[in-house]
Amino acid sequence: MSAGRDRDLLGSGIAAVLRLGTLGTLGAVGIGYVVALVSGDDPGGRPLMELLGDGGGAALIGGGLLGLTLIPAGVMAVAAAGFRRRGEGRLVAATLLVFALLLASLAIALVVSPLG
Repeated sequence: MSAGRDRDLLGSGIAAVLRLGTLGTLGAVGIGYVVALVSGDDPGGRPLMELLGDGGGAALIGGGLLGLTLIPAGVMAVAAAGFRRRGEGRLVAATLLVFALLLASLAIALVVSPLG
């Protein structure tokens, strides 16, 4: 495969993750807000894990927000696969480092509760 074709696949893969991830998660948040408005739930001010566990509109909102935070990690995974396919080891290593940092920061955010 030529380098130009690999580059196109890398760009189109990243674009697909961004496009589908954003549309899907924003759709989930929007539907969650509509369900919350109809049911009278107030999802505000609660931790993410509590939103996900409650079901209904709150769970859709929480899942959508969690999905939005995972989009950059998905982009990094696609980029690492594309760089690996092109044989660019240093870029794979750098991308995997960023991927690991993103996942670690998400894990820390889920474990550490806000002060106050």
